[in-house]
Amino acid sequence: MNQQYWSLRQNPYVNTNQAQMREIILSQHFVSCPFGHITEECKNNIQTGLYNAEAKSQDKKFIENMNVGDIVLIPFAGIKECILARIVSEPIYSVETGLFANNKDAHDGKITFSTRPESEEATEFRPIGRQIEIINSSVIFKDKRVIPRTSLSHISQSIIFAS
Repeated sequence: MNQQYWSLRQNPYVNTNQAQMREIILSQHFVSCPFGHITEECKNNIQTGLYNAEAKSQDKKFIENMNVGDIVLIPFAGIKECILARIVSEPIYSVETGLFANNKDAHDGKITFSTRPESEEATEFRPIGRQIEIINSSVIFKDKRVIPRTSLSHISQSIIFAS
C-alpha cells in the first residue's frame, strides 16, 4: 500500500488549550480521532462502525483509511510549530492518557487537561487514537493557510516539503 499524507488537527472538545495539547502529543506520542473524544455516544458510534454524521466522514477516514506508516502533519491553532509524525499503530479505542479534561468555563473558555479532576464536570480523557513516532516537532510554514482547515484531510507530500 502506498504511503499517504494527512493533515490532522488536534482540538478535542472543539476548544482545547492548543499549547497543552501539543505537549501531550509530544510526551505521549498519540493522535486522537476526530469525534473520538467528544462523548461516549460518539466514541461508541466509531467503535461500532456507525460513525458520526457531524464528523463528515473524518472519523471514518481515521479508522478505515489511515494506515500504519502514513505521515501526519499536526497543526495547532495559534502556534507556529507543527508536528510531523508517522502512524505506528492501528486504532486504539481507549488511549490511556492518565489525564482528565476539565470544564472549559473555568479556564478562559478552553478545555484544559490535568492529572486529576479539577471539578465535578471533569472527565477522563481516553480518546480513540493512534500511536505515532515523532519525525519533527518544529515544522514551520511561511504561510499556514496552505494546510486544510478541516480536522482530517489528505495533503500532498509537496505541502510538507514546502515548509
